[in-house]
Amino acid sequence: MEVVTREIHAPQKLTPRKKITRALIIVGAGALIATKLYMLFFYLDPILGIYSFLTTFLVFSCFIVSYTMYKDPFYGKKGQENSSNNKNGSGAPFSAREPLVSVIVPAKNDPVMIIEAAKSCLASTYRNIEVIMVNDGSTDDTGQAMDLLRKEFPDKISVIHLAQNVGKRKAVREGIVAGPAKGDIILLIDSDCVIEKTAIERMVKVFDDPDVGAVSGHGRAVNADQNTLTKMQDTWYDGQFSIMKAMESAFGTVTCCPGILSAYRKEAIMPALDKWANDVFLGADFVLGDDRHLTSYVIGGNKHYIDKEQKVWKAKYCESAIVYTEVPHRFKKFMWQQIRWKKSWLRVFFFTAPYYYKDRNAFAAAVYYLQMIWSFLSPVVAIRSLILLPLQGEYWSGVVYIAGLLFIGLLFAAEFKMRNPASGGKWAYRLTWSVMGFFLSSLEYYSFLTVRNKSWLTR
Repeated sequence: MEVVTREIHAPQKLTPRKKITRALIIVGAGALIATKLYMLFFYLDPILGIYSFLTTFLVFSCFIVSYTMYKDPFYGKKGQENSSNNKNGSGAPFSAREPLVSVIVPAKNDPVMIIEAAKSCLASTYRNIEVIMVNDGSTDDTGQAMDLLRKEFPDKISVIHLAQNVGKRKAVREGIVAGPAKGDIILLIDSDCVIEKTAIERMVKVFDDPDVGAVSGHGRAVNADQNTLTKMQDTWYDGQFSIMKAMESAFGTVTCCPGILSAYRKEAIMPALDKWANDVFLGADFVLGDDRHLTSYVIGGNKHYIDKEQKVWKAKYCESAIVYTEVPHRFKKFMWQQIRWKKSWLRVFFFTAPYYYKDRNAFAAAVYYLQMIWSFLSPVVAIRSLILLPLQGEYWSGVVYIAGLLFIGLLFAAEFKMRNPASGGKWAYRLTWSVMGFFLSSLEYYSFLTVRNKSWLTR
């Protein structure tokens, strides 16, 4: 598979047209909230009305925060760097010293994309890197492909071969400990991803803030145009990063620096590395949710679970650090992925719930807890709105529920079109994702009941 990446060297400029589009999004969302309030008091079932209003208000608030409070930290103001972050005491920004970045790329049975992933890192504008490739018990040519690449770049690449498959967490740990990873920054990238040339350089710059312990890149689908399913996922990815992660980043509390591309200050993850790699949940080894779980240690888990003296770090989202990941193009594999993600979300929620509200922005904390409550309530409300109430003659409930789904999807679709003006009619696929969201939400219960089942794991 030949990978072609696109370069984004400047932030998204707010042209007059884009400003108008964002204003219309805000006005439209505000009008919807007002309409739902009216319907709540005069027409709707109280349960549906309250749920519908709060859901819309929550999404609307995330748009407002991302629009008004988020700025790509790569373009932060000069002079905000703290000299305490410089070990030699020169007062220079952290990134000016060009710290070594250790790139860890674990893989199992992925001999083609693993090469593309590693080469995209080697082509980076940031030159002071080492790439540690971990062959996690592959049964095909993945190990051989790694060895060939190491011979081609002996000064940059090292390879670790594991005799048996141990899972991504333990494979990453082996890369860091047995590599050993010498960098001050640990960059994690999945084997089915490629990064833009400037991505590492931009992420390292974010660490000029001495309180930042983790940085997320911006994900898109490398195979976005393959079929309808991949187009839907690409539009979803873009909105989840540009709105939801931007909102969290505005408060320095991104809850998941994704496995497709994330960077960590080494000192922020080492205290928890062993516990993270050997996670146990409900009495059994838990291998899912590696990215979300590691981020959770950085933003408070170290202090709550490891040592009260540990620092609570910020986690930021760097919009201009672009990564392209291969998304599922078949529905069965897509469903497996969704179930894995929901199991991960459940496990990590129980991990973060006891401390996330502490020393955190109240709005960011409220959004986090409400998201979990909403995920469990949404199937119940959907069945009530689309089946039970219409059977009792309250047909408005179904109309309002579907209209609400489509309108929220339209907000994200408009944002996608504004950010990607040359994308043609792809924005419409974001609407179909919103409808699919109803069916995906029901997987929350299945995931909860089968959280210990490992039969559908892929790594």
